[in-house]
Amino acid sequence: MLKMYRYFLILFVACSSLTSQAQDSTGVQSKPKKWQLTGYLKNMQSAQIANADTNWNFINLIHNREDLRFYPNKHWDFHIGMRNRIYYGESVQYLTQAPALFKSSNSYFDLQKIVAQGPSYIIHTTLDRASATYTKEKWEVTAGRQRINWGQNFVWNPNDIFNAYSYFNFDYEERPGVDAVRLKYYPGTTSTAEIAYKPGRVADSSIIAGLYRFASGGYDYQFLAGYVNGDYVAGAGWSGVIKRAGFTGEITGFFPTQNIGLRTTVVSASMGINYTFPNSLYLHTAYLYSSTGMIKISNTQRDILFSQVVSAKRLSPARHSVFAETAYQFNPLLRGNFSGIVDPSDGSFFLGPFINYSVSNSVEFLFGGQLFFGDSTSLYGGYGKFVFARLKWSF
Repeated sequence: MLKMYRYFLILFVACSSLTSQAQDSTGVQSKPKKWQLTGYLKNMQSAQIANADTNWNFINLIHNREDLRFYPNKHWDFHIGMRNRIYYGESVQYLTQAPALFKSSNSYFDLQKIVAQGPSYIIHTTLDRASATYTKEKWEVTAGRQRINWGQNFVWNPNDIFNAYSYFNFDYEERPGVDAVRLKYYPGTTSTAEIAYKPGRVADSSIIAGLYRFASGGYDYQFLAGYVNGDYVAGAGWSGVIKRAGFTGEITGFFPTQNIGLRTTVVSASMGINYTFPNSLYLHTAYLYSSTGMIKISNTQRDILFSQVVSAKRLSPARHSVFAETAYQFNPLLRGNFSGIVDPSDGSFFLGPFINYSVSNSVEFLFGGQLFFGDSTSLYGGYGKFVFARLKWSF
């Protein structure tokens, strides 16, 4: 434990020192800054409550993020993003059973390390961004660990073939990146053409795909095609407005290149509608269809919701998923959010109530939960309830 606190102290002092240097720019404004440091420090307490009459499992997470950018001239942008996490508590022993929590399947280079580990704590650090971007006129090329965001929806993104993410991982706002090379071309003010390549260390683990996005009739459309982990892919997406409601959608097909008789073509599709009233009340609903999703979960698949690696091909284990959300800004400092997901096939469902309070411009407090309901053999049953309390300082 002494090693854990020593590591945290060094990290905190270094973070504070760099922040002070980055913000020490009072005086006459002259040239644009070549260096920029941003980030945050979070402390989140979590409790898993399987049953109110049984023992509660607690775990604490101290989470530091630092994003350093360097702009040597108008053409170059270098970005390093680091996550440092300290887990400690009774439930740490279960984290080792979830390797995806520490190492991303999108990584070609291993830029993560468990610094120290004990029966009740884990200290982990990783570089989830490490890229160089060169821009000139209508061209832009980025190499390294980056986020390639091709999604249009807010919950499920079948078009996000490079770096899909899980909706349940709410504490990772930046979302995962991927080791890739990406070339972008801007033929017009409302159109973009992209091609990206992610190398793989083993067979059928590489991705190469292109996307074209354009605007027409008040809508943004996009089409993509390529090769993803042994499948040919083709997809499309859109975003626009119906009346005053936002309307988004995505669809992607995955077609096997080998063993066609044994492997199945997969279709993943989602759409969403959102509306904000003049009084700031926000409503949002979405639907996900996965052609190979399950109708009924067997006893041997009970933990599939969190054990399955999330990808654009398998965003959810269920065949059908329905999402609904409402949010309201009670005052400039207090915002509430309530969301839910239901699996119509077995009637199990998830609820996510959250309250966010801004203590100051740089400090905020969040309290909420992830509550799972259903039979023990249903998709959302058997997980119990998780409650979170988080304090965040941004710099």
